[in-house]
Amino acid sequence: MEKELNRAKSLLARRSTISEDTFAQAADTANDSSYQDAQHNDIPALHPVNNIPTDPVALPLSASNNPIQTTVVNARPGTTPGINDVSPSVGSGVTGAFSLETPPQRANFDWDERTKSRSEDRVPDGMAGLGGQHSRGYMGVASGAAFLRLADADTDDPAQAGDDQDGSEDSDTAVPTSLNSIAHLEPFVDAYFQTYHVSYPIVHESTFRAQFMEIIPRPRSQAWEVLAYIIATIGCFASSETTPIADQALFDAAKARLSVDMLETGNLMLVQALTLISNYVQKRNKPNSGYSYMGLAKRMAMGIGLHKEFPAWHTKPLMLEIRRRLWWGLYNFDVGAIITFSRPLDLPKEGIEVQLPLNVMDVDVTPSTTNPPTETQATTLYTHLRCQATFHLATSEIYSKMIAIPYPTAEEMVVLDDVVLTKFKNELPIFYREDAQQLPKYQFPHAVLHWRFHNFRILVFRAFVLRSLFSANSTDQSRERTPPSAAEDQAVQRCFETAEHTIKSISSFWQSNRHNVLTCWYGLYFLFQAVMIPVASLRNCPVSAQAPSWKEQIHLALNVMEQMAHLNPTAVRCQRALNNLCGRFLGPDSVGASSFNLESPQTQLQLMQSITWPMADTFDAIPLDMSWYDYGGQDNFNNLQDIA
Repeated sequence: MEKELNRAKSLLARRSTISEDTFAQAADTANDSSYQDAQHNDIPALHPVNNIPTDPVALPLSASNNPIQTTVVNARPGTTPGINDVSPSVGSGVTGAFSLETPPQRANFDWDERTKSRSEDRVPDGMAGLGGQHSRGYMGVASGAAFLRLADADTDDPAQAGDDQDGSEDSDTAVPTSLNSIAHLEPFVDAYFQTYHVSYPIVHESTFRAQFMEIIPRPRSQAWEVLAYIIATIGCFASSETTPIADQALFDAAKARLSVDMLETGNLMLVQALTLISNYVQKRNKPNSGYSYMGLAKRMAMGIGLHKEFPAWHTKPLMLEIRRRLWWGLYNFDVGAIITFSRPLDLPKEGIEVQLPLNVMDVDVTPSTTNPPTETQATTLYTHLRCQATFHLATSEIYSKMIAIPYPTAEEMVVLDDVVLTKFKNELPIFYREDAQQLPKYQFPHAVLHWRFHNFRILVFRAFVLRSLFSANSTDQSRERTPPSAAEDQAVQRCFETAEHTIKSISSFWQSNRHNVLTCWYGLYFLFQAVMIPVASLRNCPVSAQAPSWKEQIHLALNVMEQMAHLNPTAVRCQRALNNLCGRFLGPDSVGASSFNLESPQTQLQLMQSITWPMADTFDAIPLDMSWYDYGGQDNFNNLQDIA
């Protein structure tokens, strides 16, 4: 035995090419706290690497003027390493300046959104609009979090967090005995089809109601009960005219019927249920949970072929339409949430061959229909679904550019706005354009489509607004400022105009319509995104000639948020955030207007995140991606100092 051990040692000694220094480096790495955290969290740890280049590539200096050492990874022979060819050296402890992201302090983005686990936390919001202290999850450059945190440190004061919490978020929601009976769900089912279904018709109402009333046999699958309970849950939530509570008991009943075994099956009802659960939990301030449920729904949808249509497929028009409505409803939810949280699109365009649903009345497609009907030239239950899907298909490439490095130039974005966004707007059916009158039942989904369109334009151009504001507010006289290009001026002006239009549109809608939790959720989301443009502008340029207009827009938004507070406690937090950001500039005497905001752009961007990043412990735990700020050949991070 001893002879064999000596032989093994000899072989190992001959094969080892790692120097003593490298062993020492490996030992240091093993003792490093981040390495230990990685081991504790089951994250692949760093291992010593052979043949580390002796002359690492140096990136531009960071704000601290310390060079960042990098290691060439997979660089092609004969080429200059590009952005994707470099990575931080082992043990450097400095993040790459090219990405302009701060990695998570705890080596992960773990999150826990279970209701009982959040009793001591600040509840994150499903809009990615306001801050939370403990839950996390990656949110990127196009989310509200990447734009905000222009507040002082007390904007996200944990001491204030409990004042506006909906107690239902933290309370136990035992399922009442009566709700364990399908028969007691009828009023909630009615509410679902009267409110939510008008915007997102992914369940065929006549079929479901016939099954619910047992006019036709209910499916024997447990998935049908899950679907029934999530429909009732959303009906209870969406139709409420006060802050809802009972919906969470219904959702607990839905979850109790959803088992892991069901994931080993695939059917239309389960895809419908998972899709609805995904959207519901996002609106109930569990964004990462919604993202995960949507992942299940997407995989199962493709597993049962919802993304395909086949030549000579002998299926009735009704079944074909049900499949189309579900697929594109799922698609709309998925892309909408991805944009909200600025995560990469993951549904490919290639191989998706299902057509958009027909713009028809329900009476035109019934179980006895054998031939597809002629489409209606008027608003139907499916017009909004079609138009939103068309919008996301048209703008997906723009969105992909927005979250990539480098950020597109102003010239590129103006052209994309003219060619893509304007084209979409002009090609909408005449009966569904922004100024087209709608029947009362269709007014809300019609308004949401156009708010969504304007919100996307704001996302496209707001990086240029920030650069303009920070440049105008610069106190550094050591460098000559480069005047903005014509395209940059256009981008800024379009963003201002779109934000103002959105604020006024939402205010007008709110004053002239009856409201529930669903209308409040969408109205508040788009309103808060829009009002941050005049807020950031007033904060940085309080003596601008446009300041009176900015103040008017902010007051208008604050007034609407005050009226929303009884429906959604997040509205109170939004009001507080706005007042912390620019309250001193809103008074009639313009108190504070004579003093500019002297915070550097980097500081402002860092501070702004506590308001709109719902999943961060501290700024150090947030992957701040300011790559959108680096456009038009800017010299990466150092240019932030030039305009400070």
